[in-house]
Amino acid sequence: MLKRIFYSLSLFVLSVVGLSAQAQIAIYNDGGIGVWQDGLTALEQFLQWKGISYQEVDAQFINDNPLSDQFDAICFPGGYAYYYKLAINDSGIAHIRELVANGGGYLGICAGAYFASDSIIWEEDGLLDYPLDLFDGVAIGAIDTIAPWDNYTMTRLNLNPNNPINQYEPDHQVMLYYGGPYFVGHENFSFDTIGAWDAYFNLPGAINFTYGSGRVLLLGPHPEIEEDDDRDSTAFAQELDDAGSDWPFLWSAIDWLLGQPITHPAPSAIFQEGKKRLADGTALVSCYPNPFNSRVTFRVPPLVARSLLKVEIFSVSGQRVLTRSVVASGTFTIDFREFPAGIYFAQLKGARFIQRVKLLHVK
Repeated sequence: MLKRIFYSLSLFVLSVVGLSAQAQIAIYNDGGIGVWQDGLTALEQFLQWKGISYQEVDAQFINDNPLSDQFDAICFPGGYAYYYKLAINDSGIAHIRELVANGGGYLGICAGAYFASDSIIWEEDGLLDYPLDLFDGVAIGAIDTIAPWDNYTMTRLNLNPNNPINQYEPDHQVMLYYGGPYFVGHENFSFDTIGAWDAYFNLPGAINFTYGSGRVLLLGPHPEIEEDDDRDSTAFAQELDDAGSDWPFLWSAIDWLLGQPITHPAPSAIFQEGKKRLADGTALVSCYPNPFNSRVTFRVPPLVARSLLKVEIFSVSGQRVLTRSVVASGTFTIDFREFPAGIYFAQLKGARFIQRVKLLHVK
C-alpha cells in the first residue's frame, strides 16, 4: 500500500514538474527548408530577452500532436510559406486552429503571415489558396515599391495610436522589409491595423484580431531583426540603420498575443551595456545643464568628435520619443520643448562605446 501511495505521489510530482516546464510558445522550424534561419535565431534571442519560454517544433510534431494542452501560442516565422503549406497536413491545420480557438495565440511573421491567410497573391503567381484560414482575407506581396523580392530595406510603418499594442510607441517605427505582405480582408471580416506601410498607400502591414477565444498577430515586417546590432545573434542587414530597436514594440505585441497585460520594457532593459570610458581612460559624453528646462547640450571628447553617434531618448516608461544621428563635433544640443517635464534617459551609441545618461527635464 505504501509503495502504491509513493508511486502515485511520484507520478503527481512528475506531472507537476512537466507542467511547470511547459514552453509558452511553439516555434515552427523545418531546419531551413522553408524557415529563414536568421529570422528564427533573432526571434529566439528576443524571446530569451523578454523571458518567454519556447520550444522548436517540426511539421511531424504539429501534424501528430494536439497543441492546445501544451503551448500558449505557436509561431510561424519568416521564410517561404509554400513549404509550410506542403509540410502541414489537415491534422496539423486542425491542431493549430484548435490551439487558437481555445484561447491560444498565433504569431505569423512575413511568411508566417502569408501562411495564416485564406489566400495569397505572390508576385506573378496569381491568387493562391492556403488552408489555415485564420485571416479571412488575402495577403499580397512582395511590395516592389518598398523593395522588389528578394531585396530588403528599412521602411517606415505608421502605427495606429488606437491599437493597444502601440500604447507605448511613437507614431511610427522603421523596420526591416523583406518580402512581407499587405492585408486585404474579405467582406464582413473584422481586424485591427497595428501598422501601415508608409511607402505603399498606408495599407495594413501588421494586423491583429481574435479567432474564437484566441488571438492572431500577423506582421509583414521583421521587428525581430536588430539591423545594426548583434544582440539578435545574426549578421543579417548589419549594414542598415534601424533608427532604434524594434524589440520594445515586439515586447508589447507578444504581451497581447499571450493575453497578458500590455507592458513595455524598462529603459534598463532596452539599453545595452557598453563601455563607459575609452581605452585610454578618456571620459565619454557629458551633458549640461542637468536638470534643464528646454535644451540639453552634450559634450564629446576629442577622440569621439567627428564620429557618427546614434542618440536615442526614452521616457521613464521606456517609450522611445526621439532618435537622431549626429556627427559629433565638440558639442551638440537637443531641444526638449515639445516634451513634457519628467525623467528621460539618453542612450548614445558610437563605434567604440555605448553610454546611458539620466536626464531631468523641468518646466
